[in-house]
Amino acid sequence: MGDFDNTKRAIGVGKLDDSQRKDMFNKFKSAGGEVIKEKPPAKEDDGRKSRPEPKVRQGTVSRGGDESRSGSRGGSSSSGRSPSKEDANVSKSQIDSKAQYEKEISSFTARFSIKLKCWLARVTPFGSSDLTPKFMHDFSIRAKQALIELQYSGNELLANQQYSPQLSKALDRINPLLVELLAMGQKLYNGPELTDITEPIMTAPESPVAIERVKNQIYSLFKRMYILYPYQETLKKSFAQAYDELQKLEGKPALIYANKKRKVLQEIDTLFDGFFDRLYLVVIRAENKNIPLISRYMENLLGITPEEKPGQRKSGENVPGGKQVETKEEKEAENASKEEEKKEEEVPLSKEQAYGLRLMQMYSIPKLRKKFDPKNEYANIPDADKALLALFYFYEFDDEYSFVMTTKKIDIKPGSINGVKVDYRQKMLDIYESTRTIIDQFRIYHDILRELEKHKANPGANYIEASKKLTGIEQKRTGQSRTVRMAIKDFSLKSRDSLLTLIKDMKGKKEIVANMNDVLTLDSMESRKRLNKKPVKQCIMEAYCYLLALHDRIETGDLYGGLVELTPEQMKSSFGVDMEAAKESDSPDASELEGDAKAEVTAEATKPTEPITTEEGTSLDGQTNDSLDDLSDDDILPTGNPF
Repeated sequence: MGDFDNTKRAIGVGKLDDSQRKDMFNKFKSAGGEVIKEKPPAKEDDGRKSRPEPKVRQGTVSRGGDESRSGSRGGSSSSGRSPSKEDANVSKSQIDSKAQYEKEISSFTARFSIKLKCWLARVTPFGSSDLTPKFMHDFSIRAKQALIELQYSGNELLANQQYSPQLSKALDRINPLLVELLAMGQKLYNGPELTDITEPIMTAPESPVAIERVKNQIYSLFKRMYILYPYQETLKKSFAQAYDELQKLEGKPALIYANKKRKVLQEIDTLFDGFFDRLYLVVIRAENKNIPLISRYMENLLGITPEEKPGQRKSGENVPGGKQVETKEEKEAENASKEEEKKEEEVPLSKEQAYGLRLMQMYSIPKLRKKFDPKNEYANIPDADKALLALFYFYEFDDEYSFVMTTKKIDIKPGSINGVKVDYRQKMLDIYESTRTIIDQFRIYHDILRELEKHKANPGANYIEASKKLTGIEQKRTGQSRTVRMAIKDFSLKSRDSLLTLIKDMKGKKEIVANMNDVLTLDSMESRKRLNKKPVKQCIMEAYCYLLALHDRIETGDLYGGLVELTPEQMKSSFGVDMEAAKESDSPDASELEGDAKAEVTAEATKPTEPITTEEGTSLDGQTNDSLDDLSDDDILPTGNPF
């Protein structure tokens, strides 16, 4: 055999293609060569001989290795090839089996069965894959409520710093799986995900929802429920046992925990008995394959790994999804780091913006109500309502500062920009006329709040319809609140920019405001205004500062955002009182407010004012400066360029 192998290497058999091998074979045969046949193949291999020759020859030809030597022997060659052939047969069998399975679950009969199931369950119409409004409304109300209840109960049991560690230890003595299932039940709720699912039906309550629009979110929720599906009874036992242990730790009446157990167990049944099967129908309708519920195919489709299944936690490990108990030192260190981060994030306010905020904070919320809502027309609107606060601050500007845009006592000359004549007085009058829009938009907002109040007082007998209507009204309120605030922000921005033009001119060319140093004395009807008997330049500057602060609070401050009301933290930060304290605090009546205003006017008339003081001690009230020539840029213009 050594000579035979040497001959093969000399000829270069391994480098020949099929046509060259065939030519060489014919030459050897014509020269008198004989074919030495190996052991006759078994009958079961007859079918394999019909396969193309190149594939067989590629498997038997080598470059002189051990396999080629053993391949020349009869019995050893046959036994050497059998393992690879068996593996290939198994692989081919698996591929064929998978293809056959795919064909079965996606056949016409299977697809017809899917459509029929979804139609009977009222998940989708028979001829369409769109999710029905009834199913989506049912999900947005009952399923969402059940998921929220599971998260709430999970937080109560696992995120309680005082009792959760003892609670988890007690459950671990029974079975570590109980705590793990509690955490997994808690994590079923995903706020943004549920919002994405329910948003289409809230926007268009009577329209079906395309399955592709919510497919990914439903798959994600179904995956978490699928993992818990075999553990439903153990999950119920986990919550029941956990509340029993919590009762021992807290020592409250048993009826409280009995009601909590009943509620959470009822919501678990709602999820797994009422919605799990319908979510499964949504999945197979989206795939258009009749996939068995409990199958390896479904697990692969959802991407479930062994690590995600219950049973991974050991006794004594941290509570999954719960909040770890912090030591006193760790808590102090965390608070210190938060304070440092907050200081780093804080952006220092310009003098103008800080002064404008001080002007806005002269009145508390009760005083603002007394001043601008003496008839209590807005008594049904909470103090923390952002639209109401923005309106009151707009009224404050209109009452105390807006006259600088309309009065003829300020001598405003026309100017020119790039050769075009500009009437600044008329421009400010036009801006002021736009305030009617603000009033009209707030009236609409107030009407929506009245509608919301009536609906809450009499929602009707149909829970689903009442919930749909409540959601619609709340969405209208959110949108109209944003409209009111945006109208005020737009007005404050335009007014601010127009006054800034006057301020820049007073610092520079002094061509627009002709009487900037004159003391502005208002008539008897307006003598109570805060700016009475102040220099013109000071009046313009204070009005500008107020508008600057109002715009910034609506643009990026506490009056900004999608929430319609201030949070308790914002109420504390902006007004220095808790929300309950703000409701209960005493406020002066209208006569007291008038007295405050008169006292303020008297005080302003008898002593100099210092609204804005620079680092060098100079002010803008004209008391220490005869003109703006002696002031630095920072004294009259905002620090940097805020625009």
